[in-house]
Amino acid sequence: MPTPDPGAGPRRLFVGTPGFEAALGAELPASWDVSVSADLPGVVVAREPTEEEPAIDPVFARQQLPGAHQINAPSVAGLAEAVYRCVEAAVDRAAGPFTIHAFAVTGAPPGLASRATLIASELLAHLRTRRRRATRAHRQPDDAAVTFADIELVIQILIVDRNRAWVSAAKPRALSGGGFSITPFVGGVATVADDRRPPSRAYRKLEEAFLWMGAEPHKGDLCIDLGGAPGGWSYTALRRGAHVIAVDRAPLDRPVLGDPRLTMIVGNAFTWEPPPARTPVDWLLSDVICEPARALALCERWVLGGWCRRLVVTVKFKGQAGYRLLSDVRSMLERARATRLRIKHLHHNKNEVTVMAALPVSGGSRAKPRKPG
Repeated sequence: MPTPDPGAGPRRLFVGTPGFEAALGAELPASWDVSVSADLPGVVVAREPTEEEPAIDPVFARQQLPGAHQINAPSVAGLAEAVYRCVEAAVDRAAGPFTIHAFAVTGAPPGLASRATLIASELLAHLRTRRRRATRAHRQPDDAAVTFADIELVIQILIVDRNRAWVSAAKPRALSGGGFSITPFVGGVATVADDRRPPSRAYRKLEEAFLWMGAEPHKGDLCIDLGGAPGGWSYTALRRGAHVIAVDRAPLDRPVLGDPRLTMIVGNAFTWEPPPARTPVDWLLSDVICEPARALALCERWVLGGWCRRLVVTVKFKGQAGYRLLSDVRSMLERARATRLRIKHLHHNKNEVTVMAALPVSGGSRAKPRKPG
């Protein structure tokens, strides 16, 4: 792909994980003049879509910067002033709360992230001085994430090096699968707390998925963990008070093993069926290692069977040739009329993606709402 032309007018930046730029670029329309640059790892730059074009939700993008402009200045003060000039009109037009996301490109030295924070602080100081009434509507990112549907404007500052940044000021657009084109997470990274107790680091993927879904298991929910060993995902559900049935040929490790709310079934995750009296279960969870086609068949079996209300399933790949299968996963869930559907290469994913869906089965889930992605 070519490199971006900063003089080509406003651009839309899609932020994902370094190494997956080609996969992300392949999801975008060819007419969008897609490009990448070595100084923007994990970022794909495209022309700004027209308002008539529908909002899109690429699998390999966790954040979007609509209508972005590149700015240059030799100091924090100069960059903050340039950002202010880019966003002042949008702040004036905003009819509700706004928030500021400031972050550095992936892999940047820590000092660059700190510089982004300083630029955001100086921008807010300028707004308090010159747009005092508008600043009353400012919300810190964590607070804004809780009621993100009410946010009218997200100002994003993506710093590239000490003297260059991209600036975006836009209203989040609702997506057909749930969530918004701009996510509540700064730089597209949903923060997951460190926890040394789970038997594997895989718990991070599930915690991140719950944040993106805006829902999580709660006390009394029934979760099925297919291919659950060594137990990272079961742990994540159990610590919320849920009951878990884990199905695997290998046993789970402590502290999951021995939990009174865990039922361990030694068996085949691909052929096991939930007891009819317990369906639909509240959550299907699966991080099983298998070929992508088997993961799709597993999802399809549970969805078409009406066996679950919500699901989080990891689809793992070897290389990038199998990514086209993800369109089949999406089509299957759309035919099932999923009420919420996101397929994402999460921050904690490797060469895999996470399928997250809520399904319109009878009975309703007991999961309580959380801030959505």
